[in-house]
Amino acid sequence: MKVFQIGFNKCGTTSIGHFFERNGLKAVHWGAGHLARVMKANYLLGNKLLEGIEDYDFYSDLEFVNDDQFIYAFKDYFKLLDQQYPGSKFILNTRSVTKWIQSRINHGGGTYLTRFKRIYKVETEEEVISQWLKLWYQHHADVITYFQDRDNFLLFDIENDDADKLVQFMSPMNMDKKHYMHIHKTNLDSPCH
Repeated sequence: MKVFQIGFNKCGTTSIGHFFERNGLKAVHWGAGHLARVMKANYLLGNKLLEGIEDYDFYSDLEFVNDDQFIYAFKDYFKLLDQQYPGSKFILNTRSVTKWIQSRINHGGGTYLTRFKRIYKVETEEEVISQWLKLWYQHHADVITYFQDRDNFLLFDIENDDADKLVQFMSPMNMDKKHYMHIHKTNLDSPCH
């Protein structure tokens, strides 16, 4: 069984990935964007999305960003992952959208925001934030609609839900909630984390 984290970065991706890895699943997190690039290449070639990276059980932070482009594999391919890997589970990791925006602005000491200015070909932080908000709300709506009334989907709010929700979702696997902890938690008062 595969488990895919299909929420945006800066929403506990490292913490949740750590939880699954500590509970014995072979987990892969971000990989400097390698996962997202491989998935996009496989899609363009007509291959199964995980070809070449199929040895893992848990996949998180499926995005790639550089100065020219961004790939949101978690957003673009979650339906296809569901079709290609029957029996998989999907976690939409989420949080307060305001805190998410602030965390992204702070990410990399501001370099993440700067890259998106170039990618979107805009001048201001406000224009980037506007694009991010559109992506956020559209993705959440798409995922929740697609997985409505399905038991292979979990909406997990990193600010309000606890590990019991993850443990219950993964039942009958014997997961230990003690392995869930906040890693790389953003201090929203500082310019970067």
